[in-house]
Amino acid sequence: MVSKKDKIVQTALELFTEQGYRATTTKEIAVKSGVAEGLIFYYFKDKNELLNYLISKFSFVESIDSEMKELAEMEPVPALIQLGHLYSNFLSRNKGYLSFIWSPEMVQNKEVNGKVIDLIFSLSKQINKHLKRAVSSRVDETTIELATTMFLSTLLTHFMIGERAADETPFEDEYIENVVNFILKGLAISN
Repeated sequence: MVSKKDKIVQTALELFTEQGYRATTTKEIAVKSGVAEGLIFYYFKDKNELLNYLISKFSFVESIDSEMKELAEMEPVPALIQLGHLYSNFLSRNKGYLSFIWSPEMVQNKEVNGKVIDLIFSLSKQINKHLKRAVSSRVDETTIELATTMFLSTLLTHFMIGERAADETPFEDEYIENVVNFILKGLAISN
């Protein structure tokens, strides 16, 4: 059963995505979630605190916290492939959140941008770690960061295109393995 707090957060995400953050009132959130408006203020000081909670709640790294230890114990290539699957699953489960944080209103919000950049940075650190383990020779940090960006952006783009052309995108397993192998081959050649 979904808690009232989670219902408020989910409803806020839906309304923020549909109407925009500024246009959505706490009263509308309360009505649509079936709670008294005062309950929103019991959980959150104001609408901005609700927004910040919503952004932090959907952190990819936090969502895979339980898998992080398992990934660290795996061989690096399977760990990268598994990380790709976890990222792909996260994107699939959180379509509304992605639409919201990349909406023009949120892209222009400096505070939200800072939080989103922090979330992307924490994810990048995890991928960097596994890429370094997977490459047998020393690769400079800039090249690893570029490979990480390629990994994330390639999977994100694949997901976004897949949403529009589901029948024409490659199978997920094969695609993620190909991306990992392509990046690792590129890192090996860069030395």
